[in-house]
Amino acid sequence: MSYQLLQENDYSLHIGGDAEFLLKPPVNTTTGVRSMPALSDRPELRIDPTSLISTGTIAFVSDAQVYSGEAAAGYGPLFFQGEYFWYNINRQFGLPSLNFQGGYVEAGWTITGEHRDYIPATGSYGLIIPANPFSFAGGGLGAFEVAGRYSVMDLNDQLGSAAGVAGGRQTVYTAGLNWYATRNIEFTLNYLHATIEKQTTPLVANNAGSVFDAVAMRAQVAF
Repeated sequence: MSYQLLQENDYSLHIGGDAEFLLKPPVNTTTGVRSMPALSDRPELRIDPTSLISTGTIAFVSDAQVYSGEAAAGYGPLFFQGEYFWYNINRQFGLPSLNFQGGYVEAGWTITGEHRDYIPATGSYGLIIPANPFSFAGGGLGAFEVAGRYSVMDLNDQLGSAAGVAGGRQTVYTAGLNWYATRNIEFTLNYLHATIEKQTTPLVANNAGSVFDAVAMRAQVAF
């Protein structure tokens, strides 16, 4: 569910929320145990399917819920957006419930002055459309945007307990430069710094995680 609280020519404010429920987890036909698939996350530079943090399959699950909230705002050439997620997993046989959480915040500034339009049909903001599309003949340069993002996903709960889960915690900082050459052609350049903190097991207080830096460029054509 989403709602546009404010919508004027120079500024806007959007909020939204979501709730999902798992009422009957799947049953393993061999063991008869109710379980749910692993919760996992990949780094935001997703060039392969590798997940660096994961809870693994969670057994003895009675039910589960996920709740999320979002907000986005535009003010002239500035744009802000963020989301937060909270997962609750109830377990059988007296095992304590598990809670995981994550989210992100990001901001962008269109140096050339354009702004993102809100699209009521999808409840989201669209891409930047350059006021002066790139053209050798006309001399247009397109639109340029600088952006930053911070995200965190924590799949640890009750570390130090045999009933806990050591899925890991992932933190990513991203800086980006986007060039919208035309309304259909976009180039992005991103730098990411990520930290993965992960114990081998809930009872072993080590750090089997990693730290990495990455640079990526993408060209996109949309029709």
